[in-house]
Amino acid sequence: MTGLQAGTPPPAGKGRRWLIGLVFAWMAVVVVVGAWSVWHSPATVPEQRDIARAVPELQQAAGVAYAAADGDGRVVMLGELELIEGCRITPVRHGYVAARDLTVYVRQGDARATLDAIAGALPAAYRAEVSEGRGGTRLAMHADAGNFIGIDTALDATTRAITLRLTSGCRPGPVSAADQRDPGAAATPAELATVLTGLGAKASAPQVRAVACPDGGVAASYTVEVPPPADLAARMRTVSAGATIVRSDDVAWAYRRNGVSVVVVPDGEQVRVGVGTGC
Repeated sequence: MTGLQAGTPPPAGKGRRWLIGLVFAWMAVVVVVGAWSVWHSPATVPEQRDIARAVPELQQAAGVAYAAADGDGRVVMLGELELIEGCRITPVRHGYVAARDLTVYVRQGDARATLDAIAGALPAAYRAEVSEGRGGTRLAMHADAGNFIGIDTALDATTRAITLRLTSGCRPGPVSAADQRDPGAAATPAELATVLTGLGAKASAPQVRAVACPDGGVAASYTVEVPPPADLAARMRTVSAGATIVRSDDVAWAYRRNGVSVVVVPDGEQVRVGVGTGC
C-alpha cells in the first residue's frame, strides 16, 4: 500500500515549515505596522518629538500667548528663546528644553483679574486654568498648548509683573537642527526714540525679539540698555506724561501709549528700556 492512509498526520518537517512561515509572516506584519505608526501616529511622550520639532511648536504657542496677554491696562514684553541643555530623558540620555517667557506688567491688585482674562483669551483647546493657594495669597495658571507645550506661572497675588513661561519638556537633540530664528519684525517704533531722548541717551540698535501672531502679523519687543540719568524718576514722569501708567516706582516704569508697551527698568549700572508692539 503506497501513500498516506486516511487520518495519517503530515510529516513533521512539513508542519514545522508551515509554522515557521506563519511566524515570519506575522513578524513582517508587525514590522510594517510599527514602521507606519512611527511615521504617522502622534507622539505619546515628549521625548518622541525632538527639539527641532518642538521649537516651532513653542514659537507658535508663544504668539498665541502674546496675543492673549496683550491689552489695555497691561504692558507686555517678550523674552528670548532659550534652549537649555542638561535635562534627562533617561538616566543615561540627556536632552534639551525649549523655553520662552512673556512678562506682563499690571496695576496693583490686578494680578488675578489679568490671569483670568489671559486664560479666557487663550483657545479653548488649551484648557487654561487659574488656581489659588494659601488662602488666595498665591496664584497659578496652567495651559496645555498641545504637543507637550505648557504655559505656566506661579506668583504672589500682589505681584505687579506676571511671568508666563512656555516650555517644551525634555526633548532629544541635536540642538543644531533647531531653527532658533524669530520672524522678521517691523521697524523699531518711534516710541523707543522718544524714551531715549527723554532720558538723555543716545539711540542704538535694539535687540529685537518677535513672534508670529495667530491672526497674522508679528508682535515684537525692542530693547536697549543705556546709562542711568541722575534724575531718572523726574525724566520718566515727563516722558510718560499723557500715557496710561501701569507701574511707576523704583523697580520699573511701565506704561502704554498708542497701543505700544513701554518698560524702563533700572538694572545696576544700566537702565533697560524696552518697547513692545502687539498683535
